[in-house]
Amino acid sequence: MFETHESLHEALTTSGTFNGLYTALVASTPPLATRAHANLHTGEHVTGLNLFEQHPHTRNSPISGSITINPKTGAITLRTDGYPGPRWHAAADRLTTDTNPWSWQPAPEHKPGTLAGVLHLGAHITAETTIDRSSHHADTANTALTLTPAHREACDTAWALAVMVLGTLVTNDPAYSSTVLPTPSPDTLTHPATDYQAAADIVAKSLERIDENPDFGLARDNDPNWPTGQERIAVLGLRDFRDDLIHAANQQPTPRPSDYNYSDEPPF
Repeated sequence: MFETHESLHEALTTSGTFNGLYTALVASTPPLATRAHANLHTGEHVTGLNLFEQHPHTRNSPISGSITINPKTGAITLRTDGYPGPRWHAAADRLTTDTNPWSWQPAPEHKPGTLAGVLHLGAHITAETTIDRSSHHADTANTALTLTPAHREACDTAWALAVMVLGTLVTNDPAYSSTVLPTPSPDTLTHPATDYQAAADIVAKSLERIDENPDFGLARDNDPNWPTGQERIAVLGLRDFRDDLIHAANQQPTPRPSDYNYSDEPPF
């Protein structure tokens, strides 16, 4: 996805992701310190930040973590240790909607008590999280969240969602919104609005090109002028689909009944 560390760093900078991450961490409660992070992780070169509580309020439970971005996949991973479990859940739940909650299950290959969650944010971003007890203190959690974009165009959105989750976690503000990045809506990602009229226009233009063909431009319904049965099935299906799209654009909840039986062979 990104051929070099430099190209990934440039994308993170130009998209405002680094600015969003730093802005969230500056507002953290308790205050966190950061340093650049670029090393080998799980066999792949990643870039990002380390974060840590410079002056721990609780001696035996300092907050620490990292933010890493994988250049091969564009995936961004937040890891933290030292925050209470409910605080992490509140942050991770910023990605959910009423109809698209986390799917929780025991984490594979982890000690008992570790939970894993999966969340599909539309067709372009997958979120995965794990939560376990902290190694420092029984009242805090060791957590991780990875947002994986399906392609380069989805990277900026995945990174912006990670900034929203990070900001919610480190500031303990359930409605955190970045001051430097727009906050993507999980509901929009999960239930994208369909432009039915635009889809109908595209189908109509395709049909215009087909209808210009003199072999079957004037053929309609069960007309014997269709050159082959398969072309008849395809074109009639497109016309029916176009009409249904127009009905949907007009907000008619029930599509019109089909007038055609596409499985019949043409009556030659």
